[in-house]
Amino acid sequence: MALIFSGENVPGAPAIRAAVEMLERSDELRDDPRLLAWAAMGSIWLREADIGRALAYRALEAARRKSAVGALPFLLIHVAIDQAATDRWAEAQASFHEAISLARETRQQTDLGACLAYLARLEARQGRSEQSRGHANEALGLSRKLSLGVWEVMAVAALGDLELSLGRPETALAHFEEQRAVLRSRRILDADLSPVPELVEIYLRLGRGPEAVKVAGEFSRDADIKAQPWALARAARCRGLLAAEGESDPHFDAALALHGRTADAFEAARTHLAYGARLRRERQRVRAREQLRAAMDVFDRLGADPWSEMARAELAATGETARRRDVATLNDLTPQELQIALSLAAGRTTRETAAALFLSPKTIEYHLRSVYRKLSVGSRSELAAAMERLAAGLPA
Repeated sequence: MALIFSGENVPGAPAIRAAVEMLERSDELRDDPRLLAWAAMGSIWLREADIGRALAYRALEAARRKSAVGALPFLLIHVAIDQAATDRWAEAQASFHEAISLARETRQQTDLGACLAYLARLEARQGRSEQSRGHANEALGLSRKLSLGVWEVMAVAALGDLELSLGRPETALAHFEEQRAVLRSRRILDADLSPVPELVEIYLRLGRGPEAVKVAGEFSRDADIKAQPWALARAARCRGLLAAEGESDPHFDAALALHGRTADAFEAARTHLAYGARLRRERQRVRAREQLRAAMDVFDRLGADPWSEMARAELAATGETARRRDVATLNDLTPQELQIALSLAAGRTTRETAAALFLSPKTIEYHLRSVYRKLSVGSRSELAAAMERLAAGLPA
């Protein structure tokens, strides 16, 4: 991980893959929650769809079985980061909230700062302005007090994402430029933490094309060094945004192909949105609609409301109007209700769920009644079926 932070993918990435392989095949090591979580954290920096992602979930289950309260915040962070970097945003929010509660109770300030920063960025993308700003500012206070560089980067990025989602590119620009400055001051060179793809979009929107070209070239070099699909996809999207009229297709197509090798639905949807907007400006309305519908569907499923509205506005500009889906989603549940629903839907009993979440059985039953009401179900079997459908983005 240190090699990746310093911008050296080789031998950083091979070392992570080797560690993951050892842990996946070792009976001796598979029950060490913190070791598993470190390996899972490494795989998060690779952002590959299938490398080591199951380790964090295995570690979390082991810690719950052992009631290892002190280890849970650290583990929950990694599970939540994985959920937020896929299409399981509601579950990520629930995991972050549980981690924050436990970190506060056990006075684990480093883990608390990480949770707050990542949750703030997720909330920014959901359009939860007040919550996002509050969590980001608390994370900034902790990260600067404790010199937690990566969490400071994430908290500043959350504020940038929030302003971008609110349609304030100038204010967002200040935060993303600050994020870049923090990365430089900390000598963190990992391309995945760079805000350049966001800066390229904002510079172009503000008519500052030469600056967009300059930073995009620097980012492309960093992405090539990392040589991982997530960074390469964002670099290709930048090239698509900067391409001359009629020449953007190969770059956007390459970006979408690279996104297919990662689990990040949000970034793929952003590329669909950028591609669709570009096609619309080039008066290719039929092709633009295909890209914009794809973006809108993903944003709707994730609960990324501001981004859904951006896609709808672009789609309307092509002459097509899309209605917002008015169906129950996992986002209708509170974080604690969702944790309880997921546990019970997985087959755990009320007492097992209460033990895993450090709640009383009566509290579990109280929240379960609310879950039943919100999802219009009346039994554990109906709950399991509804949760499975909602996780797949279908009506309950």
